[in-house]
Amino acid sequence: MKIFTRIAATITAALVSFFVATPAFAHGGEKHDPAAEFSAAGQPVDVVAILIVGAVLLFVVLLTAQLVGNLFEKSGK
Repeated sequence: MKIFTRIAATITAALVSFFVATPAFAHGGEKHDPAAEFSAAGQPVDVVAILIVGAVLLFVVLLTAQLVGNLFEKSGK
């Protein structure tokens, strides 16, 4: 069971790092301005988009926690 848990943790870490690094690799060749990602004062904020992204992230975190937690459950056999 330890080997399966280690393999699952390795795969999870690889997937998380892939999703974190993807936006950096998807960026084009032009120079990137980090401040351009944020809205200036007075510009409207898309609240619906923020809520949707938050809900999706919450779902992913809860699902991942459930799957990883199931790896450590002891069977009753």
